[in-house]
Amino acid sequence: MTEPTTTQPSPGPSAAGLADAGWYASWVAPHMLLRRLDGAVLLIRRAGTGYRDGWLAPPAGRIEPGEDVLTAALRETREEIGVQVDPDDAHFVHVMHRRSDGLPGPCHAISDFYFTAARWAGEPYIAEPDKCSELVWVHPGALPPRVIPHVEQVLAAIEQRRPFSIRNWQSPQSR
Repeated sequence: MTEPTTTQPSPGPSAAGLADAGWYASWVAPHMLLRRLDGAVLLIRRAGTGYRDGWLAPPAGRIEPGEDVLTAALRETREEIGVQVDPDDAHFVHVMHRRSDGLPGPCHAISDFYFTAARWAGEPYIAEPDKCSELVWVHPGALPPRVIPHVEQVLAAIEQRRPFSIRNWQSPQSR
């Protein structure tokens, strides 16, 4: 009796091969804005991450294997500020496509997906003190100093009810 043959899936082209072939990719970053009744949104002061430490941004992160962007945003919110947002209470409000040189592999940009929630379970707290030094409620129309610039742009776009923006591209639509 012969053993059945099995084939391993191809690992696919290398990152360099993709770039050489003209394929480029964007990282996907999920963000969550908790919004109070008075319109203020919760930002965290980054610390110990190596990226924009001391600056304000919403809870955000990366997508883990098997996650969709909303699931990742809900998980990052729970991990970073200790609150639970029901998926039905999270609403997509914006995506920003921004150029970011220096990313690994064929990636040349980041697609930031922003969700907002007006309801959540629990009281926000610093759940990752090695990555966050402060929680700050801010009004999008009166931001304090040191909000990460692309976050500032996104908050303004959300206030103007614009669901899409771009940043750092050579394009007349860049705003």
